[in-house]
Amino acid sequence: KNRKKGFIMAIINDDVKAIRERISSMCSNAESVLNLCMSGFLKYKAELLDDAQRISKSVHDEENEILGVLSSMKKSDEADKALIKSLSVVTGHIELSTDIMDNMIRHIRVILNEKILFSDKAVKEVTQLFKETLDVLKTAGDAIVTKNEVLRKHILDKYESVSKLVSEYSEEHEERLVMGICTPRNASLYLNIVDSQLKVVTHIKQAIERYFSQ
Repeated sequence: KNRKKGFIMAIINDDVKAIRERISSMCSNAESVLNLCMSGFLKYKAELLDDAQRISKSVHDEENEILGVLSSMKKSDEADKALIKSLSVVTGHIELSTDIMDNMIRHIRVILNEKILFSDKAVKEVTQLFKETLDVLKTAGDAIVTKNEVLRKHILDKYESVSKLVSEYSEEHEERLVMGICTPRNASLYLNIVDSQLKVVTHIKQAIERYFSQ
């Protein structure tokens, strides 16, 4: 009986390792989506957004496949059930972060189609947030494979940093709107992109917290 249990645990461990690698790959693909969003925004190239959407679809498809594999895995005890549930939640958060990027792609398309120009200050702020969020996604992919505590803390610290930046940028932008320096249309698009970065980081932070709690 013990040999059989050990055999089942070995299978589960191998399956879990493969799933972790696939979840890490999801983070890498999400990072690519966001990088293409940033490039499309900065270079005014819609084809980069098309590439972003294609990769985004692969992230959504991968989530469905991973959840299917997790639901079919043998669960020998409550610990296995808890682990599988945790991995499912982590996968869901990464997919939700990509949902937010899909919305961002739509807003950046509006900027390109309507030839809307942001001020140098707004572009600098948006670019800074893109870079901070890209760093979170890259670190998350590594953290899922290694379960390194230093990487977990880095993501939590980055979440605090991005939250503070988004709050500062949003307040300053609202002041520019009130003063008539920025149009309501530009403000709406700017705030959507800025807020989207925080939402992405929030989902990744929640994924990592859940992952490390198991």
